[in-house]
Amino acid sequence: MKEIILKKNEMRWLFGGIGFHDSEATMLGIMSDDFKNQRVLKTFREISPTYSRVFTGYADWTKEAMDEFADFYDLTFRKANTTLYLVPGRLPYRTSDFDMDEYAEKVATNLDYLIKVRKCAKIRHYCLTNELACGNGRPLVYYLDEFKAMQEALYRAFRRHGLKIGLLSMDSAGMGDPWHYHDWALENMDEITECYCHHFYPSNYEPGTSRLYNDLYWRLDLLVQRSLAKEKRFVLGEFGIKKTVPSKAMRSDCASYVDFPDLEPTAAIQLAEIAVCAINTGCFSAACWTLFDYPDPFIAEDGDTEEEKKRFNVANYSGHGISTRYNKNGMVRWSDEEGDYRAYASLYTMGYMAKLFRKGSRVLSPEFDDDMLRMAAVTNPDGTCSVVMINWRDTPETVMLKSEHKSDKPFRKYEYCADNPPYNDFNDLQDFVGLVSEENGSYVVELPACSVVFLTTDYQERIPSEIKNLKVEDGCLMWDACPDEEHCYYRIYQNGKQIASTVAEYLAVSNIEGGYEVYSVDKYGNCARR
Repeated sequence: MKEIILKKNEMRWLFGGIGFHDSEATMLGIMSDDFKNQRVLKTFREISPTYSRVFTGYADWTKEAMDEFADFYDLTFRKANTTLYLVPGRLPYRTSDFDMDEYAEKVATNLDYLIKVRKCAKIRHYCLTNELACGNGRPLVYYLDEFKAMQEALYRAFRRHGLKIGLLSMDSAGMGDPWHYHDWALENMDEITECYCHHFYPSNYEPGTSRLYNDLYWRLDLLVQRSLAKEKRFVLGEFGIKKTVPSKAMRSDCASYVDFPDLEPTAAIQLAEIAVCAINTGCFSAACWTLFDYPDPFIAEDGDTEEEKKRFNVANYSGHGISTRYNKNGMVRWSDEEGDYRAYASLYTMGYMAKLFRKGSRVLSPEFDDDMLRMAAVTNPDGTCSVVMINWRDTPETVMLKSEHKSDKPFRKYEYCADNPPYNDFNDLQDFVGLVSEENGSYVVELPACSVVFLTTDYQERIPSEIKNLKVEDGCLMWDACPDEEHCYYRIYQNGKQIASTVAEYLAVSNIEGGYEVYSVDKYGNCARR
């Protein structure tokens, strides 16, 4: 039996949270009511990531688009206390008379409105643009001095407006050679940079190979240490696993498990492995690309109908752009044409990575010697502890876990197994499979083959409040809002079978004969009906 020791070092680094790029945050206007309540808001609130990255902060942002984003913020980020990193998905074409200060002032004015008027207080970080290599005409990757000058203009504008927003440098990608851009920023932009940032999209790594973790570890560790030498933190601004298949007529930017579905169960473990690496190397936070797929491609043009205007607005201010493309990298599908809103397998690994590895936690140091195991652990200010363990072997493994952090209750254990992902019709996260108690100073943990196991004491044993006053009127089931402060979402049953999960206090139903039950699910996953 292998032994793992969790060391509680005296000086443990603070972690800022695992989260996602929330592309859906600027797409509220094109969501159907059911998709919004039963998929987007329900999934976000169940996970409640404390860190997110969003394509927003445009200079030409309209008040209508800003208010729509703020409405989404009220429904999601505010409830989860999520720290936001904003980055525009595009820059304007920069002609010879382009005025950097004017551009920066427009950005600052818009963010001033969001923060001071709409009270979006958790907007904390910003970068001039996504991916320096992107952009028509003059990608900033070839004009680093121009990138610096525009970041400096933003720095001045934010301070004129009294905005406590820190700038990140550089929001760029590459497993190959990130050092050139990172070192350039360290040398030339440190005074205006609050955190350093890079993206990683490892490709061509077979699932389970020790090379992915080891290669990524030394890259992230070096970037973290170089940032630390400047007394700054490092953010893993984007990560994912891509293997793009060329499209004949449109740009196709898809995760490996979209183009190659057989990879989906193990890709879910690889994503968790990257998150584990980010935690263990000392990254401040990390954002997986993305929580939801981008919606089905559509032709973006303004028009006379309300639908055309909403789609055009989304295209302009979502990072989706007015070009027609596929962008499928989410934990959940968004296919209106097919009515397909199923979760990918990765929701059941990355959902718990975000839910349990939150900002404000402190990192424990795991000690063990096994290249087929991966592990990370954190403690929270209230003394609770969360652990993730990955077993890449195709056989089960039993480990003895010892921890210098003492807990006053058993761990809840959650499992993800590649040979049987816990899919369900409502994208509900999997329930815990049992409790793991301490015996003689250690925990004996069974790790299924090719699996991710989560252990946590971050829960309460409780029964959520009863839902009252169910009634059916005009084909709609309705009930009173749950008064429970820990309430997360509702599960609806008919004749003992679950028929929906939603954040709304209503559901369209076709059978008016009854047999309905509605239960509250709290933020710990407790439900009176299991």
